[in-house]
Amino acid sequence: MNLWKSGVQLVIKDLLDALGKIKSRHLLIVFAALSISTFAPGGGPIANPFSAISFMLPFLVIAAYVIVISWVLFVHQLNSGLADHDLASWGPVIGGTLLAFCLSVTFWYVSNVPDPINVKLLGTSGFTRMFALYLFAIETININR
Repeated sequence: MNLWKSGVQLVIKDLLDALGKIKSRHLLIVFAALSISTFAPGGGPIANPFSAISFMLPFLVIAAYVIVISWVLFVHQLNSGLADHDLASWGPVIGGTLLAFCLSVTFWYVSNVPDPINVKLLGTSGFTRMFALYLFAIETININR
């Protein structure tokens, strides 16, 4: 049992290390597209990777790309309204608020669900949407003034 547990931990560590090398904006675009696809009848590619909605993924990625870039430009527009000598930035304020919300949902989930962490959780639309929101918050925090 310990060998299996250490093997799973090693796989998760390797997966997180690989994800850490990917820029958050690219990962956000992918998860935003997957999150949008979960609203399709039948749950989209998360529920069934061989569904017809899987053929729509390239278009959903393009739509997610436009949404993310539009958001970045919107935050830059908000920042341009600040005075030049002002040290504030809207990215960390908005992103920090979103991240605080995501963390509170995560802490609530871990404390209220009997078996909160299992691999089956990764295949749910709720996880995909929440992870996209985490990435969205992190990307918003990283928007420079």
